[in-house]
Amino acid sequence: MQGRPGTRCITAITVATVVAAVLASAPSSAVEPPVSVLSQPVQYATVGGATLGYRSAGSGPPLVLIPGSSNTMAEWDPRMLDELATSHRVIVFDNRGAGTSTGSVERLTIASMARDTAQFIAGVTSGRADVLGWSMGGFIAQELAIRYPERVRRLVLASTDCGGPGTAPPTERALRILTDPDATQADRLSILFPKNRIGAGVAWSTAIGDAFAANGYQPPNSFTVSPATAQEQSLAAGPRWLGEGRGTCDRLARITQRTLIGAGRRDVVSPSVNHKTLSTGIPRSSVSLYEDAGHAFLFQPGLGFTKVIASFLAAR
Repeated sequence: MQGRPGTRCITAITVATVVAAVLASAPSSAVEPPVSVLSQPVQYATVGGATLGYRSAGSGPPLVLIPGSSNTMAEWDPRMLDELATSHRVIVFDNRGAGTSTGSVERLTIASMARDTAQFIAGVTSGRADVLGWSMGGFIAQELAIRYPERVRRLVLASTDCGGPGTAPPTERALRILTDPDATQADRLSILFPKNRIGAGVAWSTAIGDAFAANGYQPPNSFTVSPATAQEQSLAAGPRWLGEGRGTCDRLARITQRTLIGAGRRDVVSPSVNHKTLSTGIPRSSVSLYEDAGHAFLFQPGLGFTKVIASFLAAR
């Protein structure tokens, strides 16, 4: 796995076409929908050498979500976000150079994105937040908890691993699709969801389209990840994370926050076996595994993972 760019690149689902279709069909006199996270205007926070776009809704303790590689905040499942926003102030943001965010991505690393996230949390919350990281976002969340423990109250790690050469890699087919810029939406859905759960991926895209239709105008770069940013994120989450002496596997004991680890047993991008190293290494961790679920299991509402998150964060 070492030295191969793109080994952890979660290429963004092409939801822009779904959004466009929903916007085109939305009646001009539509009833005002309830406020949701993705219908909020984009705000901006300055971190070292970058401006990060973010959205926020809900009330309660802050919960910051870190997206996967080549994903923007526009691609979180709004059903999940809005359910969490009933008990938390949910905050989603774009990593530097992606979507609505600016900043140099030269020699990007997981550690540098963790530093951005720490500064972001310091700037938009009281200084401390619960943190959820998906895929590459889980890499960032681990580094954040280790390097900036004062910024993290509790941690949720979804479909992720601790890096290093001992990590179980994607399947050859998944890797081929992840690194193919011409892969279709159907190709990408096929590695994010099990074959018999592709409908969950279509529903996810439709939910995003509905959320953006409710908002009307969105910045034109909401779903944009430039080739340069995609390549640097791919390197950061690939060879710069998976090489000898890299990742967090030998530092997991330094994650002292209570941690929830979630995984789908049919994940072909970050195989669920990787949860064992995480749960063994993180002292105060618990695990939720899901059958008939893949890399994007958290966007399968029927599994109930959102409720598990809410209960975990609320527990004393």
